Amino acid sequence: MKKREYKKILIIRFGAIGDVVNSLVIHQAIKRKHPDVVIHYLTLDYIAPLLENDPQLEKVFYIEDKKKKNLFYIAKIGLQLRKERYDAIISLSNSIRNKLINLCANPKIVMNRGITHRYGHSVEAFLNSANGLFNDLELPERVILYPDDSIKEQVYSRIKNYPKPFIFFNPGGAHDKERKGRIWPAKYWIETGNKLVEKYGGTVFIVGSKSERESHKPLLSIKNSVLFSGEFSLKECCSLYKYSDIFLSVDSGPLHIAAALGVKSLSIMGSTKGTSCGPFGSGDFIDPPYDCSGCNNTKCSRMLEGQVYAPCISAIKPDMVLKKIETMYSLPCAQSLENTKL
Repeated sequence: MKKREYKKILIIRFGAIGDVVNSLVIHQAIKRKHPDVVIHYLTLDYIAPLLENDPQLEKVFYIEDKKKKNLFYIAKIGLQLRKERYDAIISLSNSIRNKLINLCANPKIVMNRGITHRYGHSVEAFLNSANGLFNDLELPERVILYPDDSIKEQVYSRIKNYPKPFIFFNPGGAHDKERKGRIWPAKYWIETGNKLVEKYGGTVFIVGSKSERESHKPLLSIKNSVLFSGEFSLKECCSLYKYSDIFLSVDSGPLHIAAALGVKSLSIMGSTKGTSCGPFGSGDFIDPPYDCSGCNNTKCSRMLEGQVYAPCISAIKPDMVLKKIETMYSLPCAQSLENTKL
């Protein structure tokens, strides 16, 4: 097939949330150059609502998360997709699940994801996945996520009476055992939050998943803090984060959601590297002063018995974060803020 003949494409990425968000660069870049191409996306059921308001996706399909290991179910989905008669599938994983769907859907060609370390940021690696179909795609300044306007007033009603500026903390923590190199010590979050409130006033909103809520409770010792972890759906978070004056996070899905919303984001990195996994387009990152930072290992060989946090990310101190915030962003003081307009 000639490249100009790829008129209907399916993109497949089931997780993680941050990867799905960063992969949106593919269809958005294609549509800028080839607006007549029809593009569909297949992901997990709980991630799909993030994509439903994207005007450049004609259809969003999903599989049920609880059935994702059922190969009979996966094959059935693939056979249903065969009816769409895709010219190409861009498959962003080499898992058995993806391969089975590719086989059953029977497109004319399957393109796989580029290697991140070869192309820099993961957004660049995702975009490279489509270069075999189109040779004129350009990397945008940022990926764009479209919140649901119908729920923004409902979401804003939860925060509108709190003092501004709105400072969002996403400490992560759902996968401590597997990802210790991505978890910043709780005492550092508390110190950073108190110093930010002391200087700028405002409110610190602590956000994350329901499974992280218990581990986030110690952060309520931050003055003027509110615990929101587990209280909003993923779709609601997309609207909530839009009101953030600054979004401080470890490497996680919410970080990439905030960046794709154009929010000023700062990421505290550890076992993942800022140049490949930091916020793309509207933020910055702090890599630890360690020669092994960015190793991407799930287990740290330098951790001593009894240590809770990896040495790399623990080497990033609150004063380093505060200095970065001061040099990067002009956070307004609470007294000078006007009411936010919807």
